[in-house]
Amino acid sequence: MAEIIKKKAKAELQRLEELFENEDVTQKIDTLKDKFSICEIVYKIILKDYLKSQNEDTKKLVINMAQAKAALKYAGYIFDSEIVGKVFGSQKTVGSRSVKIIRDELNHTLKQSAVTELINRYDELIGYMDSFLDMIRQGIE
Repeated sequence: MAEIIKKKAKAELQRLEELFENEDVTQKIDTLKDKFSICEIVYKIILKDYLKSQNEDTKKLVINMAQAKAALKYAGYIFDSEIVGKVFGSQKTVGSRSVKIIRDELNHTLKQSAVTELINRYDELIGYMDSFLDMIRQGIE
């Protein structure tokens, strides 16, 4: 049994080392994760204020789409629900996963399917986050 586990661990290590040898892929992974972190941090500023207004707990801020729409509306943003869903949604269908789902898979398992989808949809995914951040930038003129 121990030998089987060791072989699995070694195979996964080799897969990950090969993946990280490709600088273009690692740059795309890092850029997506960094930009998503910015989106998430900025959104949680809005979410915290919204939750306070609803007399809800603000210690653990969890993103869900119904709440995201309500929080953004509460803050006075004019937003595209589709863009918000593409960034923060829970769509898990391969080929149309949200940025959040892809980021989660890149952070926790580095699934090959998530890496492949990131590479194939990179400009699209970055565009969704840029659109969200543009909405925040233009919120007060």
